[in-house]
Amino acid sequence: MQYITEAEIDNIASDTGKALAAEPKVTIVIHPESGETYWEGGINGHFFRIRTNESVAVPQSLAALIAQSAAVKVEIEARTRAFRKSGGKKVS
Repeated sequence: MQYITEAEIDNIASDTGKALAAEPKVTIVIHPESGETYWEGGINGHFFRIRTNESVAVPQSLAALIAQSAAVKVEIEARTRAFRKSGGKKVS
């Protein structure tokens, strides 16, 4: 197996950054769930740190990533509620 080189990683981040910069922007507000002052995430080596509770314009694919992340958190909460609320649940 060949491993990716540091230069190749830099190219991925650079190419991703260029692609993200060319995308249409979407204005969003990220509401913190537990008092976080920032949302942090990344796409293919290009990382973002976005203040919560502030209107910000982001690339469309980043807005989709943020929305998917929020949806996953809601799904996790729904699926694990029964296990946490009663102190446990027998899994067969």
